Amino acid sequence: MRKNRKWLWLIIILLVLGLGGYIFLRWWNSDIITIKTASVTRGKIESIISASGIVNAPVYELGTKLGGKIADLKVKEGDTVSRGQLLAEFDNYEQARNDFERSKRLYRDGAVSQQAFDVAKTAFELSRIVAPNDGIVAKINYRLGETVVPASPAIVVVNYEQSWVEAQVDEIDIAGVKIGDRVKITSDVYPDKIYIGEIYWIAPIAELRRVGGRVKLDEESYVFLCKIKFIGAHAELKVNMSVNVDIVTQKKEQALLLPREALVSKDDSLTVFVVKKNRVYQTKILTGLRSYASVEATAGVTEGEVVAVSNLPKLKNKGRIKVE
Repeated sequence: MRKNRKWLWLIIILLVLGLGGYIFLRWWNSDIITIKTASVTRGKIESIISASGIVNAPVYELGTKLGGKIADLKVKEGDTVSRGQLLAEFDNYEQARNDFERSKRLYRDGAVSQQAFDVAKTAFELSRIVAPNDGIVAKINYRLGETVVPASPAIVVVNYEQSWVEAQVDEIDIAGVKIGDRVKITSDVYPDKIYIGEIYWIAPIAELRRVGGRVKLDEESYVFLCKIKFIGAHAELKVNMSVNVDIVTQKKEQALLLPREALVSKDDSLTVFVVKKNRVYQTKILTGLRSYASVEATAGVTEGEVVAVSNLPKLKNKGRIKVE
């Protein structure tokens, strides 16, 4: 009986010790914060200003002041045309051409006046539609045999070779933008493609931001319009297509980089938590260029150091941590 009691007390003591040890370990480890980390590395960084933009291009809406019935259509929608190419003839084309050719001969011989020659030339020009520049036939508004309304566009030609992007840069950012800045252009329509451009014009006057082509009336948001020419292929981007514009204002090749999520603001300064063994040490840093993902560190950390990038609000200087 006494032997059984000894075993019972031994079991109770072991349970108490085990429970006490468990509670002690829980308490001892209660201040350990689990974090993710990243290394301070060297690499290229670009300072970016982002803006919204619209693709634009020379659009030629072609018709005549007098109108007339279409006798012959030389092109169809989607055709590529060259400057000076004949696109359509009106029903008076043959007569007007003959009158012009005769008037031209007579004018050279001095048999008709300059005024008579000019009248014949104008009548001939109004009897046809000619491409004013290279481009693509975007739209034909009248069919063969239909009568074109005076001053109404019968054929629309777009020159995508000379297209550009018109971007709206916030007034707070415009001081960092200059002519010649390189630009990365992306579109939600083609998410895997990046187009390159260059700023060639900056508006001298601010204007209200436009959304969907209309001025926003709910807030006074001023922007400066910037025009960007394409460098390289961009045939997929059509007129009035919305694009995203990233203006590269500065860049550095061998900057000391750390992730943006490592930064903590404290007392009007920027700090990071440097990981050393199983603790973190809050360290003040100075920064330079910033991109979407990275920040250039100009002082405070060195290449190869490890910094915390998660659970930062829970961390404290010299606090114990566990790395995931």
